[in-house]
Amino acid sequence: MLEQTFFQAIVALVGSLVAASCAWWYFRRVRLDRPPIGTFNGRDIAVLLVFIVVLPMLYLILPSLMLTGLLILTFTSALYIALRPLLALRYLWTFIAVLLISNIIIAQTLLGTRAGWQVYWLLTSIAVVIAAVGVSNLYVQGGLRLKTIARFALALAVYDAFFSLVVPLTPALADAFEGHPLDPAIGFVMGTYSANIGLGDVFVYCLFTVAAYKGFGKRAAIAALIVVGVFGAVLPAFAPLIITAFVRGQLGIVVPAQAIFGPAAFVTYLVLARQAKSRCARCDGCARPKPRRLRSPWQRRPSRARPTDAPIDACRHHSIIEPQVTGVCRLAARRRGERWLPRQRSILGRYGADDEQRRCKRR
Repeated sequence: MLEQTFFQAIVALVGSLVAASCAWWYFRRVRLDRPPIGTFNGRDIAVLLVFIVVLPMLYLILPSLMLTGLLILTFTSALYIALRPLLALRYLWTFIAVLLISNIIIAQTLLGTRAGWQVYWLLTSIAVVIAAVGVSNLYVQGGLRLKTIARFALALAVYDAFFSLVVPLTPALADAFEGHPLDPAIGFVMGTYSANIGLGDVFVYCLFTVAAYKGFGKRAAIAALIVVGVFGAVLPAFAPLIITAFVRGQLGIVVPAQAIFGPAAFVTYLVLARQAKSRCARCDGCARPKPRRLRSPWQRRPSRARPTDAPIDACRHHSIIEPQVTGVCRLAARRRGERWLPRQRSILGRYGADDEQRRCKRR
């Protein structure tokens, strides 16, 4: 029991930190094309949560062939999103085809051997890491904020605990995917020990790390990696030593990792929000030094003395006598320390003979 616990902790720790670190590196180096649906927000996370609740039930009732086809479609889409900015199309489709087909062939033919299991988990882990990195960056680069992700992790904590301890949906799903082609998990086998961590957990860890870096910088990303390693990998691995409800005898051990990670992620966000001001989530250059904002020419230049009856120009494109720019002209005069004198609209129209008094002066 203790040896299996240490092996599970090592596999989960390495898989989680490798995936989260790759997602961080990907965010710093690669820019994905944003989907034409606007920015991602809480509504998109709510839709994702509905799919997380519904899809496991669908996986359990689908025939094996249909389940494999659905997994192929899912992994192909995720791998394309992640690798499209990095590879040409001919190399991209070749890599995806070789990775998925080899995984299916090994799952059907070589799982009776120890080497077969190790190669199977190696190929599956590569596909899962790339998929989690690409999709998490799509969400975060698309505008998803750390605040929303922290709330999402907290909701997943309730979901994971309920469907692991009250309704045994997660253990049944883990048993159904064991040895199945394209098992959505990162794992490894050594001797009689076997351990893995699910794609959903890895995806949340990548989201949390990348959003922490985007919103609060490098130190926040390092803190997120520490939280992922401790509360997302190590503590869930040692939880069966304390909570015996996670142990299912000869069937194995299934631990709801999000039940431990979710509250820790939410508290981490609260601490980061108190210590630093979040950067703009709508800026495409977040997590980079923003250029200094230049002031307009009329703000930089010293004000010149004007007669009290002279018109005040607001900017170089608007007429000072039009009602819609009256407030702008008044604000310009206040900033320049001068008095605003409103003028009546001329019957000659917007631009007339007395051009210098009714138009903004160009400098």
